[in-house]
Amino acid sequence: MDVFVGYPSSVSDRRIFVNSDLYRNVTTNVAEYFDENQFILGDKAYPNLKWILSPYIDRGHLQERHKNFNKCHASTRSVVERSFALLFGRFRRLKYLDMCRMDLIPKTVLAACVLHNICLMFADQQEQYYVQEGREFLDQRQARDNVNLEQYNEGVMVADGNARREIIAQNLPRH
Repeated sequence: MDVFVGYPSSVSDRRIFVNSDLYRNVTTNVAEYFDENQFILGDKAYPNLKWILSPYIDRGHLQERHKNFNKCHASTRSVVERSFALLFGRFRRLKYLDMCRMDLIPKTVLAACVLHNICLMFADQQEQYYVQEGREFLDQRQARDNVNLEQYNEGVMVADGNARREIIAQNLPRH
C-alpha cells in the first residue's frame, strides 16, 4: 500500500490526491512511471486521466457500455477497497485519532500503514474479521465525503483519460 499522509479527513480525496507526490511526479513524467497500457484505477472522486481511470459518473443517462465499464471497474477496484477496510479494521485507532499533538497524527497513520504492509507480507490470520469492521467505517466516511465532481478540470489530461476510458469501455466483454 502506497500512502500519502498529512491532510485531515475533512479534506476531499480528490484534493489530497492532486497534492500528493504520486500525482505531481507522474503528471510531470508519465512515461517514467507507466507503460502505454498501464494505469491506476481511481474512484469517482479522482480525475480521469490517461494514467488513472475513474468510473463514469452516473446521472441516469449512461449507455450500456458505460454501465458495463463501471461494473468491471468496481469489481476490479474492490481489491483496493478491501485493503483500506483491512487497514481500518486492523488498526481501529485510526478511526478516532484524538491526539493532543497534531504533528503526530500523520506519523501515527504512516506507522499503521507500515505495520499493515508487514501484516500483509506475513498473512495475518484475522484478516476477514478486520475487513468487515473496516468496511463499516469506510462506508460511513464515503457517505460524508461526496464532493462536487464538476469542479475539477485538467483539460488535455482529462481528455486523454476520457478517450482511453471510452476505448476500454467499447472493448470490454459484456457482463
